[in-house]
Amino acid sequence: MGIKMEIVTFEVDMQRQVECFLKKCLSAVGIPYSPEDRHADIADVEQQYMKNGCFWCLIDNDNIIGTVAVRIIDKDNQIVELKRMFVSPEYQGRGYGRLLIEHAITYSREHHYQKMYLDTRKQFSAAHHLYRSVGFREADRYNDNEHAELYFKLVL
Repeated sequence: MGIKMEIVTFEVDMQRQVECFLKKCLSAVGIPYSPEDRHADIADVEQQYMKNGCFWCLIDNDNIIGTVAVRIIDKDNQIVELKRMFVSPEYQGRGYGRLLIEHAITYSREHHYQKMYLDTRKQFSAAHHLYRSVGFREADRYNDNEHAELYFKLVL
């Protein structure tokens, strides 16, 4: 890893850079960025994640090269959802995705959440391998995301 690489917690002044980063990542996999509906959470990270979980950015020399978030989906049963896990295409395959997901899992365990869920698409097979390697197992549908095709669960 580079000397200046670090995982930082989202700050409001990072909003524009986060949107640009995620728009680029989505475009790279053929998904048009739609801040009005499907990607409304990205358009307001502070409201969508920081009041109900946490959002982090992996920074390399002042540039965002990865993101990951957790959002509480059931306070009573202490369940969180892993969201917006992306690594810039040019940085993929170097362990940064694992670094981000392990950061989110550690945070969730430290905050005493019991389970973590995630949804994904079949096309992201490299990510599925990563999820399984850190302990996620395939699960039944847990949300109404019409774009999701696969669901995973991790007991924390």
